[in-house]
Amino acid sequence: MIFSIDFFIRILNVSLFHPSFAILFLVVLYVQGYGISEPEFLFSSVYTFIVCFFWLLSYLSIKSRNGWKTRHLDWDDEIVVITGGSSGLGSLLAETLARNVTVIILDIKPPEVEHDNIIYFECDVSKLEDVQKVAKEIIDEAGHPTILINNAGIVQGKTILELSEKEILNTLNTNLLASFWTTKVFLPEMIKKNHGHIVTIASALTFIGMPQLADYCSSKAALIGFHETLRRELDNQYNAKNVHTTLVCPGKLKTGMFDGATVRFPFLTPSMATLEVVKPIITALDKNQGQDIFIPFYVNILALLRFLPLFVQDLLYKMNDGDHSMSKWKGKYNKNKDQ
Repeated sequence: MIFSIDFFIRILNVSLFHPSFAILFLVVLYVQGYGISEPEFLFSSVYTFIVCFFWLLSYLSIKSRNGWKTRHLDWDDEIVVITGGSSGLGSLLAETLARNVTVIILDIKPPEVEHDNIIYFECDVSKLEDVQKVAKEIIDEAGHPTILINNAGIVQGKTILELSEKEILNTLNTNLLASFWTTKVFLPEMIKKNHGHIVTIASALTFIGMPQLADYCSSKAALIGFHETLRRELDNQYNAKNVHTTLVCPGKLKTGMFDGATVRFPFLTPSMATLEVVKPIITALDKNQGQDIFIPFYVNILALLRFLPLFVQDLLYKMNDGDHSMSKWKGKYNKNKDQ
C-alpha cells in the first residue's frame, strides 16, 4: 500500500493535519510579524481551530467510550482466542500475539505456524455445540480467555440465485452466528471479572453491496449491529465497562480469499498486507481501548456513502466498476478462513 492515497494521508496526519503542526505554524506567523488582524494570521487561526477541533472530537470519542482512566494491558495475565486463526489474518495475529501470551486457535484445520504459546483446537465455530464443547476443554487446559477475536469467515462468490441453501447457511453461520456462539461461552467470565476485550472482524463490504457477494455482505453488515449492541449491553445491562469491544472493517487483504477480484483505481482502493491490519488491532488491545478500525482510508468513505443521494452512490460505484469486481474471482472457499 506504499503507492496509494493512504501513504499520503499518513504523512498529512503527522504534519498538516496534526494539532502540534498547526499551532507551531500559527506561532511562526506571529514571530514573523503577522498581526492577529492580518488575513494570513486569521486564515491560519481558522485552520488551527479546525484541526484542533477534530482532533479533540476524536480524543473525546475514545475517552468517553473507554473511560478517562485507562492503562496499558498487562499481557502476562491474558489468554487470547482467535477463530479462523490457522491462516491469513488470523494466523499472523496468532503468531504475533504468541510472543507474549497464550493464544488459542479455533479452526477446522491445523495452523500454518507452530509456536510454544499457540494451542490449536479443531472446532467448527459455526456450530454452537462444537464451541461449547471446546470451550470446556480450553478452560480446563489454559484457563478462562480474556481476549476474543472473532475472525472466522468464508466467501462463496456466487449470485443470489446460484447460491444453494447450504451455501447461504454456511456463510451466515460462519461469518455471523459464530460470533454469537463464541461470545456466549466466553463473555460471562469477562463480565464477572469486568475485564476483557472482544474484537469483531467485519469488512469494508459491510457498507456496500456487491454482485456475487450477497451472503458475504449481509453477514458482515450484521456484525456491525452485533458489535454496537454488545458494546451498549456491556455498558448498561451488565455494567462491565472494562470489557472493551473493537470493530475492524478492513479492505481487501492479500490472503487469497479474494484472488482475482478487481478494482479500477487501486491507488484509491488498494489491497493490503495482513500486517497493516494486525498492527492497529494489537495497538487497540495494548492500549486497553475499544476502537473502530476502518482501513484503508476509502473504507471511511464507504461508511459515508449512504448519506449521499442514490444517483451519486451509483455513479461512484460504476466509476470503480463495482458491478464487475467479482467477475474474475478465483479465490477458494475455505471455511473459517479470515478476510
